[in-house]
Amino acid sequence: MSRIPVQTLDSAPEQTRATLEKLARRSGKLLNIHAEIASSPVVLAAYAGLSDAVAKQGSFDARTREAIALTVGAVDGCYYCQAAHTAGGRKAGFTEEAVAHLAGNFFNHYARTDLDVPPAPPLSIA
Repeated sequence: MSRIPVQTLDSAPEQTRATLEKLARRSGKLLNIHAEIASSPVVLAAYAGLSDAVAKQGSFDARTREAIALTVGAVDGCYYCQAAHTAGGRKAGFTEEAVAHLAGNFFNHYARTDLDVPPAPPLSIA
């Protein structure tokens, strides 16, 4: 079975290096998802274009985007997504406690967004 190689900034195809370096600077390090898709210049360019469009033209600010990503990662049980977006959540201003609660049903309380999402029930610890 063939595997997709995990690229580094040095091993990535020449056509993807500039985009890969930009993504690494934005994230503070080379993320696994970027290292995987860097083998394909077309896929990396599409990913970076979509990511840039959402960041520049999307209606949600960084805090809301990270809150959504953390909440979806929790609902989907995607530990990679939660780990990857924890750093983004901190950068967007969430405390450790807020990041932890976003893994539950506390989106409105901590994200303080303008989204029309029903309020979360109060936390009860049994």
